[in-house]
Amino acid sequence: MDNSLERNMHHNLLLNKQPVLDATQTLFAYQLSVEPIKGVSLLPGEWHDEIQSLWAGVEENIGFADLTAGKPVFYQAPIEALKLELLPKIEPLSRLVVEVDISLLNNKAALQAVREMIQAGVQIAAQNYTPNVEHEKLLSIARLVKVNASDLENLDLQRLINEMSEKNVRVVVTGVDTEEAYQQFKERGAIYFQGYFFTNPIISTHKEPAANKLAMLKLLAEVNDPEVSFERLTETIGSDVGLTHRLLTAINHPKNNLSHVVESLKEAVTMMGLKRLKFWVNMLMLSDTDDVPLELLVVALVRAKFLENVAQAIGQFDDKDRFFMVGLFSTLNAFLKTPMVDIVDELPLSEQVKQALVEHQGMMGKALFLVRALEQGNTQLVMAGFEGMDIMALSSNYMNANGWAQNTLASLKSAA
Repeated sequence: MDNSLERNMHHNLLLNKQPVLDATQTLFAYQLSVEPIKGVSLLPGEWHDEIQSLWAGVEENIGFADLTAGKPVFYQAPIEALKLELLPKIEPLSRLVVEVDISLLNNKAALQAVREMIQAGVQIAAQNYTPNVEHEKLLSIARLVKVNASDLENLDLQRLINEMSEKNVRVVVTGVDTEEAYQQFKERGAIYFQGYFFTNPIISTHKEPAANKLAMLKLLAEVNDPEVSFERLTETIGSDVGLTHRLLTAINHPKNNLSHVVESLKEAVTMMGLKRLKFWVNMLMLSDTDDVPLELLVVALVRAKFLENVAQAIGQFDDKDRFFMVGLFSTLNAFLKTPMVDIVDELPLSEQVKQALVEHQGMMGKALFLVRALEQGNTQLVMAGFEGMDIMALSSNYMNANGWAQNTLASLKSAA
């Protein structure tokens, strides 16, 4: 694990990141949320140093541009931290949306701080919006409202969206954690969604995967066969002209800092080595999957890098490649719309990897469970098997993995 991250990311605050997608499942924004780690209580005067240290660590190790992919940022933090000088370093500030709740109305100092943010160009969003007098007061400053999915059972969502639209206010539905819920809210008129619904597909165990998904699964099996030779891998990739072209384009991306342009598949195989080549082919195949959001690939990449770093941190250096594969393949069920238990039966994976993917068993399975908890901002993390590790070091590693994933994705986009 990168010790500089452990030093520079402050040990009293937990930073979480979650995507906000639109109705086409395209990334609209990210939410960054900050809260004290479990068991820590900060006095109002302590927030300044804590927050400044946190942002310094982000800038030094990741950078907000890589962390947020240049998208708008929703920011959620305790009211004590909502001051202009303590906001995340998002540029321009018009890309930043600070979330507030109705408690703001009873805090004169915080209300004044929010007015200063607005004057600086920051947008405001009202959290947990429901139609009532207090929330109506927030609409005098809020340009967006967040409505929790659990509160929508008794609300006419389409009517609410129309009413907010007349006031030039956009609506984000939060707590959307299954694809089924996403489809239901989309049918009711929702446009923006927050949650990990795209990692929880609706799967029928009685339906065979589509022909193109079966072909992809077959290619995944061939590429990831531990016995595959350079010659066989070159032949397999070379049979797909489109994949070969995209692979060479991605390899030659400026971020890879190559000394010369790689012009042939044979040269790519020789230069990159088997492990790196397999990774790029896996990533290109996943990115080419229809009807799934690109953010799903980001999740897979973050999990892969995070699990690899966990393997190093706990001294399982020989298994770090398998940890990486568990993370990368942990979203295959969503990519293929097929139960994970059926997918692993078709891939040449070890029993340990299969058990980690299907049942979260073993150290790899525990690490996968942990990264999913970090994705969801779960501060009550189940640390079974990782009791000796610093939760803030793990959180720092998770944010670092996010930066790595965005940089890797930049190379991929050049091959699109």
